Amino acid sequence: MLKALLCAAVLALCVLAAYLLTRRYRLRKDFYYNFDLFNQRFANEVSYTRTPLPAFVGKYAFGGDFAKMLEEKKRSGFGQGEYAFDYLTQDERKFLADYFLMIGRSDAASQRTYLAAVRGEIGEKKRAAEEAYRKYFSLYLKLGVLAGLVLVILIV
Repeated sequence: MLKALLCAAVLALCVLAAYLLTRRYRLRKDFYYNFDLFNQRFANEVSYTRTPLPAFVGKYAFGGDFAKMLEEKKRSGFGQGEYAFDYLTQDERKFLADYFLMIGRSDAASQRTYLAAVRGEIGEKKRAAEEAYRKYFSLYLKLGVLAGLVLVILIV
């Protein structure tokens, strides 16, 4: 009985470890989902109501690290900021910095043009993050189950 309980605990621990290894991909997927949502909503606001950027950030709710970053940017007046997310590459951090330097600084027509131009790039990054999450989530979960089964076999 004790051996069966130990085997179940080892298997559950291996699956949990595998799930925790996918955290980076899940955070990246959530970040790009919220970033894409922000870009689409802001493009609509600039096109129709022309709401200022600080009021826009307070109007809509976003989630995860993206929401924390927006709150920090709002407190700092949307100035130059640090994007210390370990799941973003250096190029993606630079893109994010350039994006926030461009929005809310000029007239509505140039804002619309810029937001439309980056919409495709943000959408592509969102799709790539979702694909990587699906791929690695499945892979890590299967490896966790296999590692757990190997340990169960060694215990038995």
